[in-house]
Amino acid sequence: MEPNYKIISLRPEDTWALRHRVMWPDQPFDDVKLEVDPHGRHFGLVQGDQICTVISVFVKNGQAQFRKFATETSQQGKGYGSILLRYIISHLEEEGIHRIWCNARADKTAFYEKFGLQKTQQTFAKKGIDYIIMEKTTVEIAEHRDFTLEQLLPLYQKNHWSSANKPEVLYKGLTHSDSLVTAWENDQLVGLGNAISDGHLVVYFPHLLVLPSHQGKGIGRKIMERMFEKYAGFHMQMLTAEVKAVPFYKKMGFEQAGKTVPMWKYEGKEH
Repeated sequence: MEPNYKIISLRPEDTWALRHRVMWPDQPFDDVKLEVDPHGRHFGLVQGDQICTVISVFVKNGQAQFRKFATETSQQGKGYGSILLRYIISHLEEEGIHRIWCNARADKTAFYEKFGLQKTQQTFAKKGIDYIIMEKTTVEIAEHRDFTLEQLLPLYQKNHWSSANKPEVLYKGLTHSDSLVTAWENDQLVGLGNAISDGHLVVYFPHLLVLPSHQGKGIGRKIMERMFEKYAGFHMQMLTAEVKAVPFYKKMGFEQAGKTVPMWKYEGKEH
């Protein structure tokens, strides 16, 4: 059955009346207007000719804040707010936004936690109402080599890679790779992959790591996809896979290397 509602884009002024009725009915009407409204993106869930729920989104530097999220009093309890917020979060994540946040009323935090937002330590009060800043951080994939040894080592240590015992050599090796793709959650390095290549015919992918706490979230896949973009069409793309990682690499298009046998001289003991 087709849903009896639709989500549409609105002009800023289309949101003001509902904002006022629901959020600050005892305050002057102009209080619900934001100076940044002309620069925001405004959405509404509409049923028939009625705007039931509104939300405004403001994006800056890869981060998005949603504000003035309100549902008509007579339409509350029907799930419209959840539908609209889920829609907004999904689209922001598809756009690559790595942090989604809001100023949540303290008595509404449990609602936002259902959508993956977490409380921060930042709180404030406005007009007698307590607020907590809540956020949902997503991972940013990058190709810069601007990280410190202190940021790098936990990734290798928590995955029990012996190369962590050679930190200076590890750092130099990675930063001198032909390609280096990193994954960040705010300022934390949560994943990394590198490639060594002749630049024309062959590429080898030596390292792909994701923090254990962040595995299973598609970070490794995003790192590999970024490197595939650079090495598309290369005659041979190869790697050495641990047995438990074989299903993952098969999903990425790799297969066992014919009748060949991998051989190495290796100083580690973890494989």
